[in-house]
Amino acid sequence: MKKSFILFCLFLIFFLTGCDSEKPTIIFSKTPFTSQTMYTPANKFAPGERIYFAVYNPKEFKTRLLKLQVFKKESEKSEFWGLEYLYNRTLELNNKKAYTDYVVINNAGFYIFQIFDFTDFQTPVVLGIVKVEPIH
Repeated sequence: MKKSFILFCLFLIFFLTGCDSEKPTIIFSKTPFTSQTMYTPANKFAPGERIYFAVYNPKEFKTRLLKLQVFKKESEKSEFWGLEYLYNRTLELNNKKAYTDYVVINNAGFYIFQIFDFTDFQTPVVLGIVKVEPIH
């Protein structure tokens, strides 16, 4: 019951935020995605802060495995968007529609999250960008 409620809440969040209902999406938050907490959208985080993310695909992913890759954009002023490889992890889904987790990034910068279906590592299913910067 609890998992179905969380899945329903995620579906409602994606529906109400104006996301294309046919395409997969990724959202970021400063709070975990649970039935007890509200979704607090965020794209800016402090170094060392947990970056909660949720991936949702209304049509279901092809397999129960996804690949998460995180890259750091070298410089905000970089002409060619130089990227530094930061993180790679295989995600195992409980169902084929949604996944939630968090990562912690300790250095300031722009970070690109790519999610791949395990059947195709050439084209990401969804992309998301967050900024990590010290709080002033």
